[in-house]
Amino acid sequence: EGGGSFGVKLCTTKEEAKVHFQLLMDSQRKCSAQGAAVLCQEFLKGKEYVVDHVSRDGVHKCMMVWVYDKRPTNGAAFVYYGMVPVDANSEEAKLLIKYTQGVLDALRLHNGPSHGEIMMTSDGPCLVEMN
Repeated sequence: EGGGSFGVKLCTTKEEAKVHFQLLMDSQRKCSAQGAAVLCQEFLKGKEYVVDHVSRDGVHKCMMVWVYDKRPTNGAAFVYYGMVPVDANSEEAKLLIKYTQGVLDALRLHNGPSHGEIMMTSDGPCLVEMN
């Protein structure tokens, strides 16, 4: 009942967040969405990466590391334009791969493909989502 960045907005005040939350809930109810819900998430400042793996019996093989190309567009704080490959031998990629493999182990995702999205913040990597 939505996907990608549908309904995503960077709110800078508590009141703005309340208004946007209500807008999203009302729009879901109007289209008879079952179990209408809204996910509120802390804004993480930094570069967002994708780290794709395939795993078998807990052995994780990194397939690709990407960095998102996001830009402000049409009044939105960030719009996804695409992804740019990152050299797997770079220090940045090595850190992201190690972090992502730790996430896979912590979540007990030992078999199958995975798609991790990680924000590299000033405090280090932070998991955005794992599929």
